[in-house]
Amino acid sequence: MKNYIIILAAGKGNRLGAEMAKQFLPLHGKPILMHTIDKFINNRHHNFEIILVLNKDDIQIWKNFCELFNYDHSFRIVIGGKERFHSVKNALDTIEDPHCYIGIHDAVRPFVSEKVINEVFTEIREHDAVVPALSMIPTIRRINEKGNMGMNRDEFKVIQTPQVFRSEVIKKAYDTSYQSHFFDDATVAEYSGYTIKLIEGNEENIKITLPIDYITAKALKTKTLEYDIPN
Repeated sequence: MKNYIIILAAGKGNRLGAEMAKQFLPLHGKPILMHTIDKFINNRHHNFEIILVLNKDDIQIWKNFCELFNYDHSFRIVIGGKERFHSVKNALDTIEDPHCYIGIHDAVRPFVSEKVINEVFTEIREHDAVVPALSMIPTIRRINEKGNMGMNRDEFKVIQTPQVFRSEVIKKAYDTSYQSHFFDDATVAEYSGYTIKLIEGNEENIKITLPIDYITAKALKTKTLEYDIPN
């Protein structure tokens, strides 16, 4: 069956404190978003049809970058929504194939490994939903109105993307109204009664959210080149 990958790049990334959306910040000479897309374009085991979700105000910026880097941008572009949920829903509505595999990935996770991509798109043949995850390393405490208490970190996992689903599963799951506890696509599918299969993620697959993440991302590359940002 055909593989689709929805790359969510409609966020503004206010927590990073940059002047532009974080997915367009330079990393090793080109925008973070291009590094992320390349992980799927260059995959040696699977072919992907890429659907890029952008804020409508960023479409021209993206096209300018593609021209600057002579980058193929013949992807399907979808306008993002108010929340992540709405952005994913907008992208799902453009997929007419009734039987396919659909992955959903954060634009600012440029270090997902080929091994993880291959495993999630292989395991989905036997499951409704497959999600990469890592063991919790920090000591954690739960906070509520009564105070706080220590928790067993062995009972928790750190969730990553790409999260992959059978098309009939994720489309049915998103045929519902948005709720504030829909933290990611797996929670939407879980709310609809589907079981989530977890596989081992890769530690480098960080989500560039805070300034320290951007510093870490630069460190993960051996060389960083800067470029002129197009208007």
